[in-house]
Amino acid sequence: MNRHLIFFCLLLSILLTFSSHVSGEIFTDSGLVDIPTGEVLKHGIFGVGVYAPFQNIKYFKRYPVAFRVNFGMFDRIEFGASHILPQDNDASRSFLGHVKAQLLNETGKIPNVAIGVDNLGDNVGQEWNTYHANSTYLVISKTFNLPRIHLISGHFGIGNHRFTFDESPIGLFAGVSIELHPAFARGDIGISLEFDGTGINAGVRHTADSGLQIALGVETLNKPEDTRYLVSISWTNAQMIEQIDAAKRLARQAAKLASQTKSKPTKENGKSEE
Repeated sequence: MNRHLIFFCLLLSILLTFSSHVSGEIFTDSGLVDIPTGEVLKHGIFGVGVYAPFQNIKYFKRYPVAFRVNFGMFDRIEFGASHILPQDNDASRSFLGHVKAQLLNETGKIPNVAIGVDNLGDNVGQEWNTYHANSTYLVISKTFNLPRIHLISGHFGIGNHRFTFDESPIGLFAGVSIELHPAFARGDIGISLEFDGTGINAGVRHTADSGLQIALGVETLNKPEDTRYLVSISWTNAQMIEQIDAAKRLARQAAKLASQTKSKPTKENGKSEE
C-alpha cells in the first residue's frame, strides 16, 4: 500500500511539472482515450484522478493539468467535473462539468446508446483551444463475441465543437476496445484505438484489483508533428463494490447451507421417534 502511495505521489508531481492540452477528459471510467462510449457508471460507482499529456518537443510547454471526478446515479446517468489547473500562476483556474445519460442499455441485439455534454461552462480560457465548451454528442456502443478475439466493443458517435474538424459544425468519432484478464496482471487490461474527430489515438489502461488505474496513450498518430503522449492515474471503487457484493453472495449461500444442514437432523429425529 505504501509503495502504491509513493508511486501515486511521484507520478502526480511529474504530471504537474510537464503537460500539454487535450480536447476533453481522457481515460474516464466509462470512456476510451478521448471519446465517450454508450456506457455509464453504475449507481454508486465513482472514479477520481489526474491526467495530462506530454508533447514531444524540445522544451515542454506549460499547459493545463486537470483533476477529474465522475460518478454514476440510477444506472442511467453519469456526472463528472474537471478542475483545470494552469501552470501559469497568472492564468485563471477553470471548473467544467460533464453529464451523460444512457437512453438504451445493451441487451441482445440492442446496443448501448447515450447522449451527453462535455465541458459545461463558460470560463474556458481562449488559449485552451482544444477545451471546446458545451460539446454535445450521441454515441452508440455494442459488444461483439468474435472467434479468437472473444469480446470486443465498437463505438460510434456524432458530436459538435470538440468532436469537429476545422470549421465543420458536426463531426464523427469512432473507436474499438477490448478488455483482457491475464493472470499475471493482477487486474484488468483495456486496449483501445479511436478516432476522436480530428486525430487517431491509442491507449492501454491497467486496473488493479485495488481499483488503482494507470493509463498510457498516444494522441494524433495521424500527425507525427503534433503527437502527444498521455498519462493518467486514477482510482475507482468499482472493484471494491464488486468484492463487497461477492462477499454478500457468499454469506447468503453459507447461511442457506447452514439452514439446510440444521433442518435435516430435525426430520431424521422425527422419523426415529415414530
